[in-house]
Amino acid sequence: NTGKTSFMGCMAFLRDTIIQGCAVASISYGRPGFANMTPDISKPSVFRIFFKLEDKNAGKPKFIQYELSIVTSRFKSPIIDSEKVIILADVDGTKKPLTILDIEQGKGTIVNLEDGTSGNAIGVEDEHLTALSLYGKITGYRDYVLLYKEIYNWFFCSFSSEEHSSYYYDGGAPGGHKHLNSTGSNVGNVLEYIRMESEEEYERIVNEIEEKIPTMKKKKNLPLALKESPNKLFLYLLLLRDSRPRSTIFIETPDKDLYHDMVDVLSDEMRDYTMKNHYCQIVFSTHNPYIIETLSPKEIWVFERTFEKESGDVQIRCAGADPLVMELFHQGVGMGSIWYGGHLDSKNEDD
Repeated sequence: NTGKTSFMGCMAFLRDTIIQGCAVASISYGRPGFANMTPDISKPSVFRIFFKLEDKNAGKPKFIQYELSIVTSRFKSPIIDSEKVIILADVDGTKKPLTILDIEQGKGTIVNLEDGTSGNAIGVEDEHLTALSLYGKITGYRDYVLLYKEIYNWFFCSFSSEEHSSYYYDGGAPGGHKHLNSTGSNVGNVLEYIRMESEEEYERIVNEIEEKIPTMKKKKNLPLALKESPNKLFLYLLLLRDSRPRSTIFIETPDKDLYHDMVDVLSDEMRDYTMKNHYCQIVFSTHNPYIIETLSPKEIWVFERTFEKESGDVQIRCAGADPLVMELFHQGVGMGSIWYGGHLDSKNEDD
């Protein structure tokens, strides 16, 4: 009860807001409406996110900051209040932050570095839509398209969810699917797609995953076999082998329903995924010290709930900011052991 689920929920809400609009996002997937989600309807809810994106045209990374503010109307519906896109650009030979999108209450300016235009006046008539959702789909607005695609490709994994549907397992919705859905219930469709694309690639992927799971036996009805808890690892390994890697994968407790000897496999595979795909990342929450054994302190963030609204309620700190943790890590102690030893716990001011 430290706010990890709320963090994942906020990121999912932001993605849905940019794709579908804040009004639809507020009631999608069982959400109770924006007025019931925000802690104080008299104040705006502000998102500020920094991105390092791959710019294939320029052959180097692109740094962009996106800011979005949502307020509650007198009818208790959500309204886009303000929106900004700030990019790190070359200005007179030096790197400086440049605001290329600045909108307040539906009106503002946009800069398109692609064609050299600057400060064009624009407006968004629908108060529920972001400007990014519009310009992120228009050819010629490369910076906005890059940012929109990055957020669009976030993946919220719920393979351990209890809300699995047997529809796909039981033979409904035939045909191939390019990507796994959030619950992994269309795994049979994804395997069918891979096999239709290339029988050789299908055999390579399935055999490679089977080798990672020693207890897995070859079965004719592979999707049905995945209902067994050890084979839930199959879904994760298949996700990490998607031909179009997700920009960010969010997972709550990926070790849930996995046997202890499977956790090491998953941990290694997630590390391998981020090493192969330099502009992709995995954000996961856990209560299991084993799965973080291979991580560095700078990759671990500790969530703590103070239950004191005045101080912000939830505090988040990086494990790498603790000199003792860093010293233990440099001496060869794994992060799982450091956590188990209590060194990630909050320190009292008197300590």
